[in-house]
Amino acid sequence: MKSFSKWTIEEVEDIFQVVLQKQHENLHEWMEPYPSPSGEELRQLQILQDRLLDNVWDWNEEELKVYFIVPLLELIQFEQEGYRSFLSRELSMTVEEDDTVSGIVDFMVAKGKRSPKSPYFFIHEYKKERDSSNDPLGQLMIEMVTAQTLNHDHHPVYGAYVMGRYWHFVALSGQSYSVHTGLNAASDQLMQIFGVLKNTNDIIGAWLQQAA
Repeated sequence: MKSFSKWTIEEVEDIFQVVLQKQHENLHEWMEPYPSPSGEELRQLQILQDRLLDNVWDWNEEELKVYFIVPLLELIQFEQEGYRSFLSRELSMTVEEDDTVSGIVDFMVAKGKRSPKSPYFFIHEYKKERDSSNDPLGQLMIEMVTAQTLNHDHHPVYGAYVMGRYWHFVALSGQSYSVHTGLNAASDQLMQIFGVLKNTNDIIGAWLQQAA
């Protein structure tokens, strides 16, 4: 079976029987309410936003990741006791006997120290804002379905795909998923993007405390 990068959302829905749900409780609880940044965090966010405004039409995927996404994620401090972030790691699952779905994941937060175990949150970095090729939602969703299969727990899986300045947050729970219409990191909505990422840390931490 093909790698993550070749999947479309239609194929994921058809093969794994996941259904789009307009009003998803997990998505709403994840995104609202969200914490406000501290004074220093606000200063760093403004620097990143200015950089994004100056370059968003020209950055390729690697530049968007290095100059904006990674510095933003460093403010969240995903490196915690029992879980951390991983970049460009392989993830795979077996489907129907010996058929394997696999690929390289741009960014994930997962349990584990040296290698990812039980992935909880993904970010799929997309190319230029003007580039509409491929299917970023399908690519993100196959990663999330894979994580759901590997985790063997009742917890939702969270993710986001980024198209230039726009962040689309996605929640998958059971056979239903929901997609936010998008938050603009070049506007005041950057505060909510930051807050949702902070909420992600709190959710994962609470899960691990419950399991201890």
